[in-house]
Amino acid sequence: MVVRSTFLENDEFGYSCYTIVLPAHPKLTAKLLEVERAAGQKIAKIPAHITVKGTLYGISSLEEMIELIRTVASRHQPFSLSVEGKELFDSEQSVILGFPVNAEIQALHDDLVTNIAPLGKPAYYDDPYRVHMSIVNEVEPEGVQIARDQIKQIDFGAGLQLSAIELMARDGMASGGVWKRLERFELGG
Repeated sequence: MVVRSTFLENDEFGYSCYTIVLPAHPKLTAKLLEVERAAGQKIAKIPAHITVKGTLYGISSLEEMIELIRTVASRHQPFSLSVEGKELFDSEQSVILGFPVNAEIQALHDDLVTNIAPLGKPAYYDDPYRVHMSIVNEVEPEGVQIARDQIKQIDFGAGLQLSAIELMARDGMASGGVWKRLERFELGG
């Protein structure tokens, strides 16, 4: 069963929901945080990242999930994600940047879904996997326009270099909550 994670309350481990992401380079993250601020991002949002395993909640064991993620990360090597062919998607309240799926990110995603999904309940369906980076979520229409205009000015270079995944958890509901990095796992390591 899929449920909107916005209003989930904290579980026995102290978090309302979890996700596994590929963090963006700090320089790109800083630029995208400027876009978020300018657009009026208010709800809890993970800094610039690509979701590799979608949000889940109601996990049975945080310790087991961390160990499984470590094992999965060790099986995959760092890789690049091309920005050629990226597309900007927006709605009334959100702006999302979509990237072409390559074999490396699809394999990492599939491995995580196979091994991690049984530990909890999905907040949304993971497949088909769509490689995306949320720029802003649940902002006013003026914020959507600001984000659209500013994201076009950011140089993403030749591609994104991805060398680690992070387990993120949200403490509290989306409004007033905070996303925290619980652990970082180096790919191949």
